[in-house]
Amino acid sequence: MLKNNELIENILIEIEKNICEDINARILARKFTLSEGHLRRLFRFAINQTIASYIRSCKLKASLNDLLKTDSNVIDIALKYGFDYEQSYIRAFKREFGKTPGTVRKSSESDLSA
Repeated sequence: MLKNNELIENILIEIEKNICEDINARILARKFTLSEGHLRRLFRFAINQTIASYIRSCKLKASLNDLLKTDSNVIDIALKYGFDYEQSYIRAFKREFGKTPGTVRKSSESDLSA
């Protein structure tokens, strides 16, 4: 039986490994043979954030790298990280970073040309 800190560490690794996949509390609970409620409480206690918001934040941070280092369309990046609609991705991105993906990409391009 894993200790809680080892369990959380393994869950965080699993999230990072599957960042482009459909990953959520139900899937993680099943993988680690926990009830979904217990996983949610344990995660909230250890990380001080809901598991859903943590996963969304990780997906957005990973998408930022794609946004800055590739020429992929915003919709393609959104779909790659599990956002069903471009607008939902843009709203989540703006909540996370305070700017839209397009604004971030344009400011990055102007930084490179300066």
